[in-house]
Amino acid sequence: MRALRRFLICLCVIGLMPGCSPRPAPTATYDRNHDGRVDEWVYRSGNSETIDAFDTNGDGKADLIKTYDNGKLTKVEQDRNHDGRIDLVQEYRNGGLSQVTRDDNFDGKPETVEIYRNGELAMVEHDPDGCGVADSTDYFENGRLVRTVRRTSKP
Repeated sequence: MRALRRFLICLCVIGLMPGCSPRPAPTATYDRNHDGRVDEWVYRSGNSETIDAFDTNGDGKADLIKTYDNGKLTKVEQDRNHDGRIDLVQEYRNGGLSQVTRDDNFDGKPETVEIYRNGELAMVEHDPDGCGVADSTDYFENGRLVRTVRRTSKP
């Protein structure tokens, strides 16, 4: 339930959730580049969770969102092409990167998922057509590719 609440808050922050108007009021706002416009919004949910949203290109919309739980970074979401949709998600567990999900062609469907174990890349799943089933999976050990498994058919 907590993850769903966090997800809904993130959608509201970037303005993608229908019926979420007006956006929840930020706890604090900042003008980090001193151009007279707000470019950082801070949202606090309860005692432990904080969401920082940043406008990195000056269009007035959040395109970088960082989520913290008890002061520890848990997720970074980014709209790299500034179309209003998140296309890069980095998840953190126990202080280290655990997963990266990418939509590199910006069609709203992730093509690549990277899985990290103990801070090292362990596996990369490739889904170039965005159907939700990986076409191939690369396995890594000690930072080196050791095996690639290709799917010959999809369900």
